[in-house]
This record gives sequence, structure tokens and C-alpha cells, in this order.
Amino acid sequence: MAKGIFVTGTDTEIGKTFVASGIAAALTEKGVDVGVFKPMLSGIKRDHPESDTMILKTMADDASPVEDITPFQFDEPLAPYLAAKRQGITVKQSEIVEAWHNIKKRHDFYIVEGAGGISVPYGEDYLVSDIMKKLDLPVVIVASPHLGTVNHIYLTVDYARRCGLQVMGVILNGLDPESEGIVEQTNPALIEQFCKIPVLGVLPRVNFETKDQIADLIQQHIDIDRFI
Repeated sequence: MAKGIFVTGTDTEIGKTFVASGIAAALTEKGVDVGVFKPMLSGIKRDHPESDTMILKTMADDASPVEDITPFQFDEPLAPYLAAKRQGITVKQSEIVEAWHNIKKRHDFYIVEGAGGISVPYGEDYLVSDIMKKLDLPVVIVASPHLGTVNHIYLTVDYARRCGLQVMGVILNGLDPESEGIVEQTNPALIEQFCKIPVLGVLPRVNFETKDQIADLIQQHIDIDRFI
């Protein structure tokens, strides 16, 4: 069985790639042999420097070709199933699983990133959660630290558990220290109380661009040793 984590979010644009690639960079700095896998990408070419695929690859120092890291890419910035359908493409679950089996032994630890949230359609009859179950990796949820996040996290955790997935914990991303209030201060305890999962860390909103800066940020705010 491959060792690693599957990073999902409570929504799109929640910072999954920032968190996933940051963890990859931090683990790499500690000498862990990290690989990355993002099965589907929409709205940008996988070899574009700003694509999720290239960010993950760069931060992990993963030498695998982008075609192996992201086997399926689509033109429009839509849910993968819809983007594929509009291009006349059909991707079966078995094709994603095969791509995973072809890559998973190249590295000691894998960080897999989904698309959007846990129930985003990947194909005609399957969701991100179905692929999570096939890959059988602990799930890390990325969420907002602000008002409303407890509800979003609770629903995501409840659904994940109903699917038989192991939820490792949640990372709150994008805290603005200048606007931090009682909501942001109390949300971590509320999440742990009602969702019954640990808050693995709270990341501030930053404009860091270098790998070293982001790796240091992750190590300051998250106990990455618990991943390995």
C-alpha cells in the first residue's frame, strides 16, 4: 500500500494546491522522498508554470513527467466530468486507478490532490470520493478559517465517513491576522468538538512565492511529522 495523503477541500479555490504543495516542500526538506498525483486538471495546460500540476511537481521535486502526474487535462475551467464531456472525452474510474498504480511506487510518500470538494463529479457515474476510496489514503481537508466553515467541514467529514474514508484532520487556510475575531479564534475548538477530527494547523494568508518560504511556513504552523 502506498503511503501518503489525499488532499481535498470544502470548496474550490480554498487553497488545496497551496497546502498540498507546501506539505510536499516541507517533507522534502526533511529528506522524505515525495511524489505528487493530481488525476484531473481543468482550465489550464498541465505543463503551464502556474498549473496545479506544475506547482505540485516543483514543490515536491518530483521528476515524473506531467503526463504521469496529471493523466487527464481538459480545456474549460469546469468540474472535470463536465469539462471532459464538452470535449467529447470519457474517463473511466479504472483509467484513473491504472494511472495511479503506474506511478505510486516511484516515491516513498505521495500527496494526491483532488478537484474542488469531495463530491465533485469526476466521471459520468463517479465522484472524487470514489477515487479516494480506490486509492485508500488518509484524507486531509483544507477549509476556510472564517464564519461558516464549521458547517462546511462537518458536512464534508460526515460524508467522508459515510463513504468509509479515513479523515486524518483539517487544515484551516487563509487566516488574516488583521481581521481575526472571535469566530476565527473559536472555530478550531468547535471543529474538534463537533466534527471529531483534529485541526492539524491554521495557516495565515501570505504572498510567499519561494519554495523555502512556503516550506518554512508549513513547518511553523503544522506538525508535518504526523503525516509520516
